[in-house]
Amino acid sequence: MQDRGDFSLTGLRELHQLSLLPSGDFNALYAAYLEVGRSLLELSIGIVSCIKDGDYEVLAVQPGDGGISPGDHFPLGDTYCSTVMSKQGSVALHHVGELEEMRSHPVYVGMQLESYIAVPLYVQGEIFGTLNFSDPSPRREAFSIEEMEFLELMGKSLSQTLEQDRLSQQQQAAVSKMEENMALFEGAFRYAAIGMAIVSPEGGWMRVNQALCCIVGYDEQALLSSDFQAITHVDDLETDLHHVEAMLTGKRDSYWMKKRYIHKDGHIVWVLLAVSLVRNGDGSPRYFLAQIEDITAQVTAEVALHAKQDELERLNQELANMARTDPLTGLYNRLVLMEGLRQEFRRCERRGEPLSVIFMDVDHFKQYNDSYGHVEGDVALQAVAEALRPVIRDTDVLARYGGEEFVALLPTANLQDAERVAERCRRAVAEISSLSRPVSLSVGVATLRFGDEADETKSPESLLSAADRALYVAKGAGRNRVHTAQL
Repeated sequence: MQDRGDFSLTGLRELHQLSLLPSGDFNALYAAYLEVGRSLLELSIGIVSCIKDGDYEVLAVQPGDGGISPGDHFPLGDTYCSTVMSKQGSVALHHVGELEEMRSHPVYVGMQLESYIAVPLYVQGEIFGTLNFSDPSPRREAFSIEEMEFLELMGKSLSQTLEQDRLSQQQQAAVSKMEENMALFEGAFRYAAIGMAIVSPEGGWMRVNQALCCIVGYDEQALLSSDFQAITHVDDLETDLHHVEAMLTGKRDSYWMKKRYIHKDGHIVWVLLAVSLVRNGDGSPRYFLAQIEDITAQVTAEVALHAKQDELERLNQELANMARTDPLTGLYNRLVLMEGLRQEFRRCERRGEPLSVIFMDVDHFKQYNDSYGHVEGDVALQAVAEALRPVIRDTDVLARYGGEEFVALLPTANLQDAERVAERCRRAVAEISSLSRPVSLSVGVATLRFGDEADETKSPESLLSAADRALYVAKGAGRNRVHTAQL
């Protein structure tokens, strides 16, 4: 099994590569996701499914010679993915046979699949299907947080591609509908499916068809006794009149615009207005020929599409943030910490500046969890993170290293400076009063000082290890204290 750090880095790279794939060929896209998932999770079977009304359809499967093929349908209840639908979230089972309630499950009875991990695929707020991987062999240990997070990121990435495709289809459908409506202009004036009108140079309705009457809610006689200005929305009237004046003065022959009419019952009707000027033999204006198409539905669809695009942008930003932050505390994760440690190591080495690391561990946290439960344990970790934030400078890096461990990276801080910060961290946590019982920190501090000559024994990892060793000295000395070391 891969090292967790290596797994996270490899997973991010693979996700990046998957995000670059073209979305037009879904068979190839599904195959790429399944190949990456099977390889990194070390599971032999991968499936992309579509779930609708209790029906489970196989969209793609790897390998293709296992008795299941794309297009196969199964009752949802006969699949492990029914647990995903019940939970409305991710599911990971590393040894199904150990679960008494699962031993009679049709998949376990029929295929003896021992390992299973899956995430839902959400499209436009609803579960479209699942991305799942399985294997006949049980895993030696449960799926790791890194593996779960990786698969969830894969699921979000694939979901976004599916959603973008659906939005594109909807947009194309809206455009096709508009083009279809425009083709109806070729019909006879009175029986055209869109509004048509002949308008005098002064703006009065000279002739209207039934479609226009339906659009604006007025009967033919009511329109013929008024002008187009009377039902034009006040915010669009100036623009409309400007176009009319340009045509009357010969600056243009036609125009079109999106505008609003006020329906007889008071609501707004969006239309696509196309106007051309018919002239007399001497060139003087004779009348305007107007074609009016009701596009209220399309405008509504455009507004919804923009809202979806904004949502996709927000989800993309969340995806980027998820790759760098710890979801429980909001602090940086271990990946960001190690990137920062290596960068600052090179910079401080180049400039001859000190570099310090503070390694912190919440004392007796397992006892806290056992006493108050994991939910209260999570609350405690969040409270510790909030207590540490104001102590650490904006130029430093504060990260959750894992479990109840936190690490602060302090570029340019010498041992004395780092020790003072560590002591403030310890006191800040000790002063938390909102928890079920007080908590404390054991803290290890390590500082690297770079001399004139290169020292090959010094490395980012050696600095982190030194701080970790100092932490264990502090724990061995009674906990709730700070111990320092200098390399």
